[in-house]
Amino acid sequence: MTDHSAGSLPPDRRTVLAGAVVAAGTAVLTAGPAAALSGPADERHRGTTVLPTARQRWSKLQAKLSGITGQWTDQTYSGAITTRMPNTALLGNGDVGVTSGGSIGVKTFHISKGDFWNGNGKIQPLPIGGITLKSTAAGSDNLALGAKATASSALFSPDRAVNGQWAPGYEGWVSTVGKPQWIALDLGSEQKIARYVIRNDEAARPGNQAFNTQDLTVQISPDGNTWTDVDIVTGNTAAVIGRNVEAFTTRYLRLYITEPTQGTTDDSIRNPRARIGQLELYTLPNTPPDPGAPSRDAFHEVQRILDAHITTSVVMGGATLALDTWLAAEDNILVVTVTSKSTSPVELVAQTWAHANSPSYPATAGVSGDTAWAQRSTAAGTNWVSTAALGTRVLGAHSAQAPTVKGATASTVFTLRPGRTVTIVTTVGSGKDASGVQTDAVRAAGSQNRRTLSTLARKHARWWKRYWLASGIDIGNPVLEKYYYAAQYFIGSASRPGKVVPGIFGIWTTTDQASWNGDIHLNYNAEAPFYGVYSSNRPELALPFHDVILDYVPEAQRRAQHDLARVNRDYVAQRFPSGGVPTGVLFPVGIGPFGSTTGNTYMQQVANSLFAATQFCAYYEYTRDTDFLRDKAYPYLKLVAAFFAHWLEWNAGAGQYVLWSGPHELSWGKNSTADIGMLKQTLTTLIEASHELGIDSAARRDWQNMLDHLPAQPTSVYRGATVYSLVEPGSMQGGDTRDIRPGENTVNLEFIHPAEVLGITSPAAERKIAIDTVDVMNSWRQFNSFPKVFTQAARVGYPAASLIAHFEQTIQPRLAANLRIDDGGHGIEKSGATEAINSMLVQSFQGTMMLFPVWPTDRDASFHGLLQPGAFEVSAALLNKTVAYAEITSRVGGILRLTNPWADTRHPTVTDHRGCRVRFSLKDGIITVKTRAGGRYLFRAAHPTSTSGG
Repeated sequence: MTDHSAGSLPPDRRTVLAGAVVAAGTAVLTAGPAAALSGPADERHRGTTVLPTARQRWSKLQAKLSGITGQWTDQTYSGAITTRMPNTALLGNGDVGVTSGGSIGVKTFHISKGDFWNGNGKIQPLPIGGITLKSTAAGSDNLALGAKATASSALFSPDRAVNGQWAPGYEGWVSTVGKPQWIALDLGSEQKIARYVIRNDEAARPGNQAFNTQDLTVQISPDGNTWTDVDIVTGNTAAVIGRNVEAFTTRYLRLYITEPTQGTTDDSIRNPRARIGQLELYTLPNTPPDPGAPSRDAFHEVQRILDAHITTSVVMGGATLALDTWLAAEDNILVVTVTSKSTSPVELVAQTWAHANSPSYPATAGVSGDTAWAQRSTAAGTNWVSTAALGTRVLGAHSAQAPTVKGATASTVFTLRPGRTVTIVTTVGSGKDASGVQTDAVRAAGSQNRRTLSTLARKHARWWKRYWLASGIDIGNPVLEKYYYAAQYFIGSASRPGKVVPGIFGIWTTTDQASWNGDIHLNYNAEAPFYGVYSSNRPELALPFHDVILDYVPEAQRRAQHDLARVNRDYVAQRFPSGGVPTGVLFPVGIGPFGSTTGNTYMQQVANSLFAATQFCAYYEYTRDTDFLRDKAYPYLKLVAAFFAHWLEWNAGAGQYVLWSGPHELSWGKNSTADIGMLKQTLTTLIEASHELGIDSAARRDWQNMLDHLPAQPTSVYRGATVYSLVEPGSMQGGDTRDIRPGENTVNLEFIHPAEVLGITSPAAERKIAIDTVDVMNSWRQFNSFPKVFTQAARVGYPAASLIAHFEQTIQPRLAANLRIDDGGHGIEKSGATEAINSMLVQSFQGTMMLFPVWPTDRDASFHGLLQPGAFEVSAALLNKTVAYAEITSRVGGILRLTNPWADTRHPTVTDHRGCRVRFSLKDGIITVKTRAGGRYLFRAAHPTSTSGG
């Protein structure tokens, strides 16, 4: 070992989870040809590298983020109303979610809230409602929306055909088998109708043409009893029936369906059911556009991730309007400014509405002064009831009329003069078992004016600037950067400290039928969105996840004691005759907020507590926050360990423990790689934590014994290659007994990440097995693997150019218009693959940090502010095949170990923020520095020397 400046330093005890560093190439102190986000500035001072200032970094980052936008040029708003995560422009502040939607000439913002969950009956998030802006002359209101619907029979209720929630994959009213069938609407009062639209089954579910309605009659009635025909359709094959009719006035309307299917398949012949996805009624007929009128397609919408704004250019009532929409970053206030770009005034209506499609969820609207409001509540019952309210005011309008109310919609009509701007401000409130929510929303809306909104806009801009400056990358790859920054935008919009954790589709809920209950899916989906927040220097975004887990602990303890048999009845009956264990926690697959349960099943898995534990471990390792460790992580991890102390079997012959569980849902095998890996991580963290906190020395010995006697990660041979298997070879039970499942979810590599058992500095032979496993699995495009496999590959040193190519090829076909990864099923979890990109640039494993470990040395790259285990904040640049510098801030102090980026050719120099040399040691290629809390350290290469070691 060579001592530099102040002698050698003592070694530091670190764990499997602690920080790491290896750097690429040999340093030459020259700046690269392109300016880097974190790279050296062009200026030189006495031959040393000059780091960019915060202002320079922000200027470069602004330019980069300004070019990463979602853009739309049509008004179909495809994917806005969905049972999953929307594909239209999105805004969020970790509490309120805003989804862009509408139709031609109609602009709608759907509003949801992270804590607006139904607690009685089906536990699920619900939408609140929204605001809609349109011309009063549009005549485009769907009169059937929310009408009272009845039917001849129902497999799916008739109200589903008029609830406005039609979307791809949606099924509306479905009758029982038989014909004829009918669906009737009570519109509440007489309405003039000149056009109707029927969306058949194929419109939402491509491939189901056989279920399109063939023959029907449209009928009207003065009393709902006696019917008169007004239109007849025969021989239809189309997915959508849209017809103009001679205008009529009626309160009651019925579709009388004599041939509900095409009769072209065995099912449609044997089981004829009426299937009406949505029935729409309109006052005005469809007419060809006036060639001299503004184009109905003169539309452009942009989602800006830089400052979280949506800008829209749209024609309403013949006037071209420019909309600028933003949701305050720290306040539940939605602001829409509307500016006329036309030469004539236009009369518009702003509607504030609550979803009123289900009697189980009461919806009302009203007026208080010049504020229009709408309110929705969840179902009544013995569990909690949530109430949410919107309060809307129109500011700066000419001749604004007093708001009016119809049903669950409150409307304000106003005139917008040429060149003028109107501001529509909507406040959003909610509460669990709360009163006065509507009053609070009205009061908040009433307090807004030009001055308060100006202040709010400045706060909003500052928040997003701080968010983006927390960390950044500049890697010269537009595909990866577009994904990376958009993913950071979505997780920053969906999760904030003190709020309810986002469900599987984030906080953007636009229907009452969210897939998988929109829940917190614990066998990786709920954890995955946070995989990248720690190294991205935004660990606080994960705090809501920890909170929802701790809220569920009492129920998880009950389940461990009394519900264990449902995991695997035969196995539990043999080992635990009482049906449970005395201590520990058992989590089902799906939970909701406030200690609730959604998916009340285990899928033969006991690892849900371990998946959650990975995020407690990660938060502590990256932040070294001892308050969090003492108050949250340590108590939870003790409960997890307590469960597995009972669950593990002792194999005396092998001298080790055995763990039976289901690595995949509904599988069952011995020593699951994922479960064993996550348990090792949990125990390792517990042991370190007990030392750190100075408690539980007796329990520490038990944990160490358990850890020491856990089996190694099982391997098997697949087509001549040794690979990490799901379970011990030959032990898998059930319908699929394969030890490894190529092309499927990379569960067998979760011991690498998120469990951190194998890493970049692990023995080469073990990493080769991992790399061969990645190749054998070939799961790059498997939808569950996206937030996993790229990080798992990076953590073991997968060939960099190949990894980048796989990443690009997976992203490009799946990038939706709003820049999210759309695999047809999942949502916010896709943000978790940001960890893969961070891991390509810097990694830490077993106490040593490595720079640019999985990045091609011939591709310039830089990063700023990435966080590493041990609470080290790192910035570095790779230029001209060498590491130009590394700047590391130690948040809590302690020993820093960094693989020397300039091995064999240059000695490193280490200076502090004042430019003073800092004592360090260099041994076996590792630079070791004893850091102080808050200290900032600059690592660079010294001038060449003829001696080695310094």
